[in-house]
Amino acid sequence: MRPAMYWALAVLLLAGAPPLRAQDSGADHPRLEQLRRRVRERYAERVRQELNLTDDQMRRLRTTVGTYGAERRDMETRQRALRDALVQQLRPGVTASRDSVARLTDELMSLRVRYAESFRGEQAEMAKYLDPIQRAKVTVLRERLLNRAQELRRRRPFMERRQQPE
Repeated sequence: MRPAMYWALAVLLLAGAPPLRAQDSGADHPRLEQLRRRVRERYAERVRQELNLTDDQMRRLRTTVGTYGAERRDMETRQRALRDALVQQLRPGVTASRDSVARLTDELMSLRVRYAESFRGEQAEMAKYLDPIQRAKVTVLRERLLNRAQELRRRRPFMERRQQPE
């Protein structure tokens, strides 16, 4: 497969990953988990090649990204729960509890700050074993992948409508 196809596959898998993760751990979808694993491996290899990483740097990068990624996934789950609770408080026809809304809003804002700070912490950790150019390249590669995944998520409802039989 060509590198562009790997990117497309990675984006497709990432575009579908959040809803599936919310519903299942992946145990019921072994083929999907296998595809995710293969995409992660190929993406890691691309990062290794583009950044010219040593085995030690790659090992440390995997550990750092895994640790901070897990923390951010937990924060994303909490953010969704907070937003859902706010929506419930603010729905039309229901008298919202000022105390609950204030607490939920404050917690959501604090969580967003912690989320942003996690990227700073991740960068500080990577600075211990990557040079500034390598760190910048990791950031650019990640942003490109996320942008592609977001674009596919935006297009997904349109694509699903086109695929339904008429």
